[in-house]
Amino acid sequence: MTRHLGGFLPRWSLGGLVAALFAVASLLPQIVSATELKELVAPEAKATKIVGDCAFTEGPAWSPQGFLLFSDIPNERVVKVLPDGTSSDFLKPSGKANGLAFDALGRLYLCRGGARNMARIDNLETKDLTVLTAEFEGQPLNSPNDLALDPVGGLYFTDPYYGNDRGSLKQSVMGVYYLAADGKVTRVIDKLERPNGILVSADGKSLYVAEPNRRELYLYPITAPGQVGEGKVIFRGDEKEDGGGPDGMAFDIRGNLYATYGSIVVLSSAGELIGRIPVPERPANCKFGGADNKTLYVTARTSLYAIPMLVEGAALMKQGPGAVKTAQATRAKTPVVLTGAEEPAKTKSVQAGDVKLEIPEAWEFKESTRQFRAGEIAVPPVEGDKEAGELVVFFFGQGGGGGVQANVERWVGQFEEKGRTLKLAKGKSKQGDYTLVELGGTYKKPVGPPFAMMSKTMLDWSMLGAIVETPNGNYFLKFDGPKKTIAASAEAFKKSFGYDPAAEKEVKPEGKE
Repeated sequence: MTRHLGGFLPRWSLGGLVAALFAVASLLPQIVSATELKELVAPEAKATKIVGDCAFTEGPAWSPQGFLLFSDIPNERVVKVLPDGTSSDFLKPSGKANGLAFDALGRLYLCRGGARNMARIDNLETKDLTVLTAEFEGQPLNSPNDLALDPVGGLYFTDPYYGNDRGSLKQSVMGVYYLAADGKVTRVIDKLERPNGILVSADGKSLYVAEPNRRELYLYPITAPGQVGEGKVIFRGDEKEDGGGPDGMAFDIRGNLYATYGSIVVLSSAGELIGRIPVPERPANCKFGGADNKTLYVTARTSLYAIPMLVEGAALMKQGPGAVKTAQATRAKTPVVLTGAEEPAKTKSVQAGDVKLEIPEAWEFKESTRQFRAGEIAVPPVEGDKEAGELVVFFFGQGGGGGVQANVERWVGQFEEKGRTLKLAKGKSKQGDYTLVELGGTYKKPVGPPFAMMSKTMLDWSMLGAIVETPNGNYFLKFDGPKKTIAASAEAFKKSFGYDPAAEKEVKPEGKE
């Protein structure tokens, strides 16, 4: 007899034992994977349903402003999902939008299959649509399905058709097109039966196209923007295990590819199989997102699911076609300097994205690889404190981040009400108006992906939060740590954004007399 997990396992035949193990594995709710896959997917990860009761979901896209959009095609709507899992209609009617994509400037690009056009939304508040193209060589498009931005401001999109009225089609093929930064449209692939999902590699040198009619994934070398060489099949799904597909796809930061078949099939950039991630419903598309860009969002038939990952998703492309009409266009040319008139002694200058900070030499700065974080700074603990303080600079783009009041409320809500201290002040600096939040008490420090709503209790904790309103958008500075460490570094933190204590005015929290 062989001892096993506190009990005993009978002497079965090797064949019977293998069969039994496979049977047990098939019942496990968590992801069962090869060693390589375990390096990508969080331990014991499950596909958690975030939104249900949809007709057919597609096109997940994470906004630089900190929320997710996805398409519910038959219901003619694009749905907005906040980090806490609450959802609402973002755009309705949507023109039966399918594939969605954001650029790093926060502009939204839509494949509007029902309206048969490619469109862009610059302002997410007004949601005014700009049609980028609705035809090729003077004839209407079939039904734009999916898209991928490239590093030079263009985008590739697929134009298949899944309806019954083939007689209404004016294009001779179901093709792949390139919409250049200047608006010119060219057809780049015309030999596939029904191209669907599409991706461009981070370096802009490779184009990946899904061909679900054959269960094949094609790789094309990009020889110039809008020009590709001969394609080759790099993966063909297994008929029994994978069924139809691939449909939508996503990249992680390492260049691994996630394709939707019967499950999420994970491949290397060369098409080598890494493993499969099961989803309760058959997936249609997937994209990375979340505050740390380590959540794989999956649209699957009637629902949206989220899977925590160990690896980050690929970064958003800088921008897509069309002139940039917002103040964000000037960000690279006009960096914001968040520093006071009098710099403290023994400081060093650090650059957090477009933000320049003067911080004490003892503070350790590092550029952040997490989405929306412009920089992270470790502040050494004072004597008696065991943990360091952390200062994080966030930027979500013009109009992003949820606004001043919403973030104040979010920060306050992270502290338990019992024993909580709160002080609010407003002032003016050379960079713009600012709101200063001072909090203390028992802190529920967020950990893990946002949708998991997990936190770690930190006793006798403090937070200083500053929201600086600049012409480029709001910058969020969040400084938290043990009470004594934060108190000792409070003045240096405040000077970093040029606060003026003489001009500051304490304000009452909203809803308080």
